[in-house]
Amino acid sequence: MPSYVNINLMRSHHEVRSSRRTTFFRDKSPTPEDPLGLILVHGSGGSEADIIFVHGLGGSSRRTWSWNRDPNFFWPSWIHHEEGLSQFRIFSFGYNANFRESDTPLSIMDFSKSLLVRMRAYGHGALDSDAIGLKPIVFVAHSMGGLVVKKALMLGKTHDQYSSMLSKVHGIMFFSTPHKGSSHASTLNSLLSVLIGTSAKVYVSELDPSSTSIEDISEQFRNICGSWQLISLYETQPTKISPGIKRMIVDKDSGVLSYPKEISVPIDADHNTICKFQSRLDPNYCLAIDLLRQLTAGMRSPQTNIKGNARSDLERHLSRALPGSCQWLHRNARFRGWLDGSDSSHDVLWLAGLPGTGKSTVAAKTIHHIQQALHQSSCQCHFFMESQPTKQNIAYCLRTIAFQLAKTHQPFAEKLLQLHKETGFTAGEQKFGLIWDTIFENIVFKMDFGQTLHWVLDGLDEADAPKLLVRSLLQIQSKTRIKLLLFSRPKKDLTNILMARFGAVPMINVSVEQTQEDLQQYVASVATEIFPDAGGPIHEYVIQQITRRAEGSFLWTRLALDTLRDNWHTQADIDLALNDVPNGMHSLYQRMIQNVNSQSSRLQEIAFRILTWTSCAFRPLTIPELSAALQPEFDGFVNLSETVEQICGQFVRVDDGRISLIHSTARQFLLKPSDNVPAPVGEQAGHDHLAVSCLQYLSQDHWRQQFALLPQERTFKDRLKPLYDKFPLLRYSLNHWAYHVSHASTDNSTVLSFLRLFCNKHILQWAQAVALSDRLELLPTTARYLKVWSRRKRKQSSVGDLSPMTRGMRIDESRFVGEWTTDLIRIVGKFGLSLVQSPSSIHKNIPPLCPVGSVTSRAYSHTTNPLISVKGLSVEGWDDNLARLALGEDEMASAIRCAGNYFLALITHNGSVVVWHKETCEEIYRLHHGEWVTLLATDKAGRLAATAGRYTFRVWELTSGKLLYKLPKTSSARTMSLEFAHSGSKLRISYDDNTLSLYDIDTRFEETLFTEPYSKDMQRSCPRFMAPSPDQTKLAIAFRGRPVELWDVAQSQIFPSPKPRLCIRKNDKDLEVDGNEVFNSPEVVRWSPDGSTVYILYQDATVLVWDLIEDGQFERGDTGAREMVLNNDGTLLLTSSNGGSIRVWSLPTFYIIYELKSDEFVRDLTFSPDSQRIYDVRGSGCNVWAPDILIRPDSLDHKETASSADASFVSDVMSEPVLAQDQQAQRGHVTALICDDHDEFFCVGRDDGSVNIHDMADGAVVRKAYKHSATVDVVVIGWSPSRRFIASADDSGKIIVKRLKIKDDGKWAVFPMFDLRVGEPVAQILFSPNETLLLIGTESSDRIWDLKTKGEVCRRRWNSKVSHKWLNHAEDPTRLIWLSGQHIRYHTWAGLATEAEQDAEVNITDDDPEEKEEKEHDDDQTVVEDDDGFPIETPKTTIRRVIRPNNRQYILYQAQSSQSRRTRSSGTKSLYLVNMENVASIRRKLLTTLSEDIRHLLGCVRDKIVFIDHENWVCTAALSLSRKDPGTGSVNRHFFLPRDWVNSLTLQVVSKGGTLLSARNGEVAVVKYGKGF
Repeated sequence: MPSYVNINLMRSHHEVRSSRRTTFFRDKSPTPEDPLGLILVHGSGGSEADIIFVHGLGGSSRRTWSWNRDPNFFWPSWIHHEEGLSQFRIFSFGYNANFRESDTPLSIMDFSKSLLVRMRAYGHGALDSDAIGLKPIVFVAHSMGGLVVKKALMLGKTHDQYSSMLSKVHGIMFFSTPHKGSSHASTLNSLLSVLIGTSAKVYVSELDPSSTSIEDISEQFRNICGSWQLISLYETQPTKISPGIKRMIVDKDSGVLSYPKEISVPIDADHNTICKFQSRLDPNYCLAIDLLRQLTAGMRSPQTNIKGNARSDLERHLSRALPGSCQWLHRNARFRGWLDGSDSSHDVLWLAGLPGTGKSTVAAKTIHHIQQALHQSSCQCHFFMESQPTKQNIAYCLRTIAFQLAKTHQPFAEKLLQLHKETGFTAGEQKFGLIWDTIFENIVFKMDFGQTLHWVLDGLDEADAPKLLVRSLLQIQSKTRIKLLLFSRPKKDLTNILMARFGAVPMINVSVEQTQEDLQQYVASVATEIFPDAGGPIHEYVIQQITRRAEGSFLWTRLALDTLRDNWHTQADIDLALNDVPNGMHSLYQRMIQNVNSQSSRLQEIAFRILTWTSCAFRPLTIPELSAALQPEFDGFVNLSETVEQICGQFVRVDDGRISLIHSTARQFLLKPSDNVPAPVGEQAGHDHLAVSCLQYLSQDHWRQQFALLPQERTFKDRLKPLYDKFPLLRYSLNHWAYHVSHASTDNSTVLSFLRLFCNKHILQWAQAVALSDRLELLPTTARYLKVWSRRKRKQSSVGDLSPMTRGMRIDESRFVGEWTTDLIRIVGKFGLSLVQSPSSIHKNIPPLCPVGSVTSRAYSHTTNPLISVKGLSVEGWDDNLARLALGEDEMASAIRCAGNYFLALITHNGSVVVWHKETCEEIYRLHHGEWVTLLATDKAGRLAATAGRYTFRVWELTSGKLLYKLPKTSSARTMSLEFAHSGSKLRISYDDNTLSLYDIDTRFEETLFTEPYSKDMQRSCPRFMAPSPDQTKLAIAFRGRPVELWDVAQSQIFPSPKPRLCIRKNDKDLEVDGNEVFNSPEVVRWSPDGSTVYILYQDATVLVWDLIEDGQFERGDTGAREMVLNNDGTLLLTSSNGGSIRVWSLPTFYIIYELKSDEFVRDLTFSPDSQRIYDVRGSGCNVWAPDILIRPDSLDHKETASSADASFVSDVMSEPVLAQDQQAQRGHVTALICDDHDEFFCVGRDDGSVNIHDMADGAVVRKAYKHSATVDVVVIGWSPSRRFIASADDSGKIIVKRLKIKDDGKWAVFPMFDLRVGEPVAQILFSPNETLLLIGTESSDRIWDLKTKGEVCRRRWNSKVSHKWLNHAEDPTRLIWLSGQHIRYHTWAGLATEAEQDAEVNITDDDPEEKEEKEHDDDQTVVEDDDGFPIETPKTTIRRVIRPNNRQYILYQAQSSQSRRTRSSGTKSLYLVNMENVASIRRKLLTTLSEDIRHLLGCVRDKIVFIDHENWVCTAALSLSRKDPGTGSVNRHFFLPRDWVNSLTLQVVSKGGTLLSARNGEVAVVKYGKGF
């Protein structure tokens, strides 16, 4: 025993010192700095959630969480300063875990009970709102504290007193918790006994790995934590336990739970320091905070992806206002009437003023006034800013308002959170219309907020689409009264809208007279700072002169006062300075730029660089960002902030560390030429410089190394965060380089040179950085910007007298950039989620999987040591098809819809709806209406679906597939249209008796809205269609041979004999047959989203556009359309032809922008809500298309795009549609696929009846073996082990058998054997081991054929159709194994006889009790009926795949249970491991976890299961084939496949040697993994 020992075993932060053997520890009893119990660190009952810190062994409530145990570094007290965590209440729980004290009988259970009691008691007896358990709870625990928390949750969940409180638990963050115990626990107890003389501690003993307490906690905790978010951080450094000795206290195996949804993260720290941080800049602290944000993401008020903060804009404007200013508005009668509600006729007020008149300051002061006079939660605001494109965007404005409402109104926040949970909807990156419909129409306008809301919008004229915003605002119909206060310049277009409204919007002009008082006050305030003789005659003289000349402009006043700061010593100086200040802003700006030019050449260069960055930057730069941007030319600034303000001629100001121009008019002056005078900076020249600077910054070779050092696991959102301080310009360059390219000159050789260098060498490392930052939306946004530049370049190449060589070069440059726009869009569409999960895969995984003709493949696929290689595909370009999905055998869909997270297809004849997930394209369930269904509708939020049957309407919840309402159909008439109304609370239904009704879902009351008036001269059949308008005010009805009638629904209820408006085509007006008018027959009617335009498709494929406001018509003939649909914002029209082609038309220009040629009839089609995908149903399948043309430059979030790209070029380009071909339609389908046993060849069957042999090395066809009929599909192929025989079956039941031989020259010879036909689909073909017999299996019968005699040996017909598979016996070549869902039988090849002449099944023993219960359920074949007497299908088990590992005593098989209407599931796939060693009692084990992970089972390579998971990764799981407990090890991900390679129609197998074969558009991709499985 050493003479002294320093013990740190299993302690949080227990400083231990010793000087001699008898003195080991300082007194560590709890001090006032380390109180026991539950201590509030920060927050109040008004917080959004509670975070509770729990220390570990030897720790305390504060010092455990403090660097060097110094309470000044207590990091839980820092949390409220962190973005996203400031609204949380922070607690620290202390308990006596001091192991040095004598005889402490306490256990982990005692500490856990104490925690529960303290939590339960907190807040009671005070304010109820302070109590814990009313809001979400998160625990943060260190070491043994994690076990205390786990035990507390286990105790409390089953206790009535605590269960309600613990129902609010959201998640736990574990810091080095010994979930499986620690081997040092027993050592610590021994040392305590020997060195200190105390008895062993119960709670220390419980930490031993062999402790029953540890096992009990682990086992029970797994059963209760399913819904919680769990994060485990584990130590990676050994802890010093005595001089010279270090040990890992809690290793990774014990520190990680290994649960499926757990996030585990290594920390560069030992057991003591893992939960202590030196500062807020400590990398470990940054990581912990990011993980805490991720853990609490679902608890916070739902975020709306807002990158700015309206509060900061408000405070900035308020800081510039003087106390008592802007009172003129508050005294204004119109304003008072608007605010106090006395003017009840007007809820909208408009303030208009010229630039520089202080409108933003007035807006800020008014917002502050409203919040002070009423309540802060009653006023929401947004400041539009032309200098910041993001804040120009009207969709961003909606997100800002929604965010503010969520922060102050908890019920609204909860509804937003519910919306996100149910539909996955997030407002970020969504368009205005979708946010307006989903959040505002669906939630905000339906809620009672308990008070009037006031929305103040400043700078409305600077918005990117002010007219759309104003029109929407003026049409608000809300349960809560909403008042609007709008500030803008007096623009003509806004004036027209606001004044044209019925009861014109009251307007207040911001005039010179009204602001005179504020202007004088401002001048007096600044003059007081300038002149020492405040209040003297000079002071008053200056106020008078400046106020007189300002003409109400605060901006001019400010700049004029700045000229006096150094020119006030004499009155002559003052007069000279004031006389030198020009009148008007433009003249003043000219004088300011002259001042810049009057400096030394060096200062001029610096100033103009600063002005360039400030005027052209996408957003205001921070001082460190500007310093980094200037660094290539200018470096070593002593104080850059001072430099900016001194040398930039008053154009630039610094606010809160960010640089910006003094006013938006200054930007116009610097960037736009005026009166034939060049602009001082110049827009294109400025963007040229910024584009080159950003590209140059991103093209440095060190970035890939920097990115490789970052954590690759997706443990927190932005993994680039550790680099931002070191490389300040990284974030800006990463996000905005393409924005500057889109505005740059198209003929600047420097820009093009750097763009080529970047794309050819560095663009993939940029994409890696984008994935690391978790902002994958930057790739399509960048593609939009590059499209702008590319189209401008193309337009430039088409005009002017250019030589052929010059024109060719420019076209080539445009094509080069265009190729990258396509690839960026495709990379996101095909690999998006996988790229975020593994950013480095962009270099070695993705390029080989891109088409060989793509620019990505050409530039990057030839890198050294590729991860994978792909052969066998001849297609050079990208395929627009994202997924091909099967509906089922002989099933055809009649309608397709997309909403929220789902897309749905209606199968009319059996009344079912197939529901797929939008992102994964996986079928998740089927809805069964139970009768013939004619119509399908979804609500805009994507939460509800409705189906219309013959007798009932049914409403379903899409998140669960649950039937919510079954409504009786009250009318005997046929249902013509069905849609949700009133944000999903009602159904709007039209019937073929010409009535329109509104069906209240909750009350089940159906109100008739419209009935067509009866007229004696009306001799009509049933209408062809009825189409209500989106605003519910109009109804379009059409009859065969009659013009479309447009009825005003409201007027029909008021006037006794209303008349409809008729839409008569020009060439119909004079048509008569036998004296009767004749009209072309309308087929389809679609409304524009705002209800102002009707689109009518006629039988002759003409589309008529009827403008209801102007009553004008426009016809587009020869469209070839038979069906059409508009996108959500009415900018695109989608049509399909009788021949199966699809076209996309731009509106209102009606140019074809995209055409997809296919030869299969389209039954229905639709856009995705974001208009970036197309869904159609044809044949027995559903297709998802993602043309890159739908990622359009005109959908960029700011109006600068229009200015940088002539509006005229859009029309020129749009007249040249992008043509695409359905590649699978061209090449047909691969319908059967099998590998040989030697890993050299594979055989392919196709839908044209052909059977071909391919080389495994490169996928090439080595022999076209033979053909079935050209009209059938080859569905099954069998290949003998030696490759001597091959047999195939087609879907007509014909089987062809051939003999094969490889000749000496390596070529294949094919010899006929025999053909036969069976009367049902063939499920399996199997050769006997000695290759003398052939088994042909169907579900109802099996037969054996002799290959030598070419005759049938025997046939067995089974009593019922059962899905089953046959296998050869592992050891006995004369025996066969029958495998079905629940049974295994042994048969002989000779006659298919069962062993011992008995038709008895071998018993299967299930190791999983749940599986036994499932078996009993599946055996129940009773017919179940629903409430209407319709039969419900019982589940049926289908054997999907059977594979054998190297150990042939085992069998792996995948079984799928068909969906059941009782469970609404789409059918579960279960993977079983069967041990065949003991013939008397075969044991089967359900591999539960692996079954959930597998999307497609590929096969076995040696003793590893190879499969594709639900995120398209190719994975392996090693088999552990021990006799005691066979199973599988951990899952390893190797590489991923493109999204469109994996769907329900894809055939994929892996050979015994590990080569993956994947059918793809009529070909087979041969994928070889470089590292091997």
